[in-house]
Amino acid sequence: EQARSGRSFLFYPEGTCQRMPGLLSFHLGAFETAAQAGLSVVPITLCGTRHILRPDTWFPHPGSVSVYIGEPITPPSTNETENNTWAQAVHLRNAAREHILNRCGEPDLGYERIVI
Repeated sequence: EQARSGRSFLFYPEGTCQRMPGLLSFHLGAFETAAQAGLSVVPITLCGTRHILRPDTWFPHPGSVSVYIGEPITPPSTNETENNTWAQAVHLRNAAREHILNRCGEPDLGYERIVI
């Protein structure tokens, strides 16, 4: 409802914070919300935060952070996906993750199982 009204949201789709470098798989919830509302997703890549904001302490460490804002990714509209919000959500998630992975400078841990 709020997404359809034009309100902007910011999601952290990995859903966790860990010290080990690497981009984990993304949870689908934010992308389902965007697909259901017919909204685009803007991928934002943060580099350097893992060193500065370590998960084992609230004390920030010195360093620099880079932010890369990508172009909006729109839900695809084909015969296959037009009324299929699940397919649209998967497309949005995969496209956003690929964009972020190409810019973050960390390994792909999408198939790793992380136990917290």
